[in-house]
Amino acid sequence: MSFTYGLPFSNEKLLDGIIFTLKRKKEIEVAQLLRGASLSIETGGYSYYDGGWGRSDAMATSIYLYVNPVNIDGLDTKENKELLRSISDTLIPAEVGYDVKRVIIEIDLTKDFEMEDDLITDLEKQSDRISGKILSIILPNDIKEKGYYMAEVYTYLYAVENSLRLFIEEVCKKEHGEHYFDEIKVPKPLRNTITNRLEKANANKWLSIRGDSKLFYLDFKDLGSLIDNNWEIFKEYFPSRDFIIPKIDEMAECRNLIAHNSLVEETERSVIKTYYNVILKQITRGLED
Repeated sequence: MSFTYGLPFSNEKLLDGIIFTLKRKKEIEVAQLLRGASLSIETGGYSYYDGGWGRSDAMATSIYLYVNPVNIDGLDTKENKELLRSISDTLIPAEVGYDVKRVIIEIDLTKDFEMEDDLITDLEKQSDRISGKILSIILPNDIKEKGYYMAEVYTYLYAVENSLRLFIEEVCKKEHGEHYFDEIKVPKPLRNTITNRLEKANANKWLSIRGDSKLFYLDFKDLGSLIDNNWEIFKEYFPSRDFIIPKIDEMAECRNLIAHNSLVEETERSVIKTYYNVILKQITRGLED
């Protein structure tokens, strides 16, 4: 067959495909180690004559992965490189004519990575220090995989919750000015919540502050209550109350599960992702109009 010798998608898309495939294969730890990585492709010589296998007219291809320095040791193993090579070879269409022979892991020196260990790296290091017998009892692989899974779910919730806060603040300032909080309707229980949390924040100065706005001292569900109680200024941004309030309430329930270290199942995860996209699209368009 004749080959195109060119990818029908970008290197970034290939990397996205590799990470997605790793997650499908339950290789969650390897996928996490590729966070922030970049990819390049190098071809040279015919595949059949390079390494003893391959299609006669295909090009011998190397995949270079440039990764965070703290992740390189976890990725640069024979097993992981073969896994990445196999996935890359499968994702590249046959008609391209690239036979992936090897994956090379390099340190990415073009980015300013945070060199301190992140929490996941620290978890791995702590695991390495514990004997296998004890580790299987207190930190089985199933728990770690679910932890990575829940970290993704939390990211969606974190993004939409804080986007809602900023949206509410923008709308309230537009209507009432900088001192909007004295003008909007805030139920007494919510005001008490804010007061109590501000007092605790002042008492525990070693903890990071939630934010400059009082909105950051309200929970996800409280934000829905705030929109509901001030519907007159928010109604132009949403089709109806039933469009936004139930969605916030459902996501708040999922957030409570995460806060109590409970597992969010695939159904709830899909709901979160869908609501994340719908809500952000709605409030973005609302502010642009």
